[in-house]
Amino acid sequence: MAITGKNLDLSSDKAFVPSAYKLKSIIFTNYKGVEKDIQNIAVKMSISESLYSQSLTLNLTLKDSTNLIEEFPIIGQEKIQIKIEYKKRNGKAKTLNLKFYVAEYPTYGTTERQAYVQIVRLVGISEQSYISNQKKISKGFTDNTATRIQKILTEDLLLPKNKFRAADDAYKAISSVKGVINTQKPMEAIEWLRRQTFDVNYSPFFFFQTLNGKYNLVSHASLVDDEVNKVFDTYYDTRDFNTEAGTEEDYLQRARRILSVTSELKLNKSIQARRGAFASTNRYLNYSDKTYTKFEYGYDKDFLGKKPTLEGKSILSDEFKIGGDSLLDFVESHCEYISVNSKAFEGDQAKNYNEESKTSRHFLNAYSSLFNTFTHDVRLHGDFKLNAGKKIILEFPKAIDPSIYREFAEKPSTKHFNEFLSGKYLITSAIHEFENDEYYVNLRVKRDSFSIDLPKKNKSEQ
Repeated sequence: MAITGKNLDLSSDKAFVPSAYKLKSIIFTNYKGVEKDIQNIAVKMSISESLYSQSLTLNLTLKDSTNLIEEFPIIGQEKIQIKIEYKKRNGKAKTLNLKFYVAEYPTYGTTERQAYVQIVRLVGISEQSYISNQKKISKGFTDNTATRIQKILTEDLLLPKNKFRAADDAYKAISSVKGVINTQKPMEAIEWLRRQTFDVNYSPFFFFQTLNGKYNLVSHASLVDDEVNKVFDTYYDTRDFNTEAGTEEDYLQRARRILSVTSELKLNKSIQARRGAFASTNRYLNYSDKTYTKFEYGYDKDFLGKKPTLEGKSILSDEFKIGGDSLLDFVESHCEYISVNSKAFEGDQAKNYNEESKTSRHFLNAYSSLFNTFTHDVRLHGDFKLNAGKKIILEFPKAIDPSIYREFAEKPSTKHFNEFLSGKYLITSAIHEFENDEYYVNLRVKRDSFSIDLPKKNKSEQ
């Protein structure tokens, strides 16, 4: 069954059906510039965005009975343009235009019953990723990271200037190092620059593309900040409905319903400790003046309450002891030895990037490790505004008697929520999936802290 769209009424000023959309066209352009709308043979499509992936990725499955491969023909030099109409929750109509270049055709085959019907799956990447794979750049840099990345995108990868968004803190990032990008692919150079950049909180930056086509450079601290990045919406793990079908209330309840969830609770404190979440020691050898410096980091004194997190509450109890010591006491659980050349740029203000890391490396390790504490894969009704980098609230019910659960469904109450699992989460990836006229979005969400304080031992437990 070809992908067409579902329940989109452009004549109405409201969108009362979650995931409503209209797939207007999928235009294939071959090496000769010949265009063909292949929507009628497209049976499955997904578009992926992630904080950990620089660009969007398209996966498209075709069920071809038109001899497209031979007659078009398909040779691996095709361009794909996708046009989708949808409505925002306020009823305003929007059009999404996406462009990809075919990177590969990983699957080709025939159906069991119809040998003459061919199944083809293709992978599409952004224009910038495609160009980057073919180029190498070499250039020196002295300005801030956001400006450097913008220049690479616009000058080397032909991105329009309005398609790059850098958070305010990106232009103020602690990235005053000088250096040379030497024969690197542009996207590789951007990734190298990103890894050397951190903000005033010593939080790392993410560089990623979202469904609107924009490339984003945003710090972890900005993404978890409620003022900078407001909560998009709240979603409930419930199976019951108490609203009248076709009403706005019914639309919202269905749009906010978690269809399925699987969780990966990485609560292994030993592994987190080894990765530098709670205590660490960094040793720096300055080989220009033969000096040695040691820096020790502690989660309780350096991070908790001082660095931005989603919820702000500790995930670690210092009441748990191993051999009489807390995990906060094992400062050698994570160690790094780093070489520094303080005279690399003698006479100016620029520094070797390893020298900048004296005050940042342990924080960057902590952010990375803590951020993987809670991970959920959540399936929702499709929403084009659910993007990587958005912040949402998830409400999970307690494991309780079904009769009480029905009460929760009719009138949600905090007392019915699992307080340790519920709360704010950051969307790290979103896969927009279209198949059989259905549109769903599969989210991976993470968080780095609890929303409530851990209970302390009472006297009877001591």
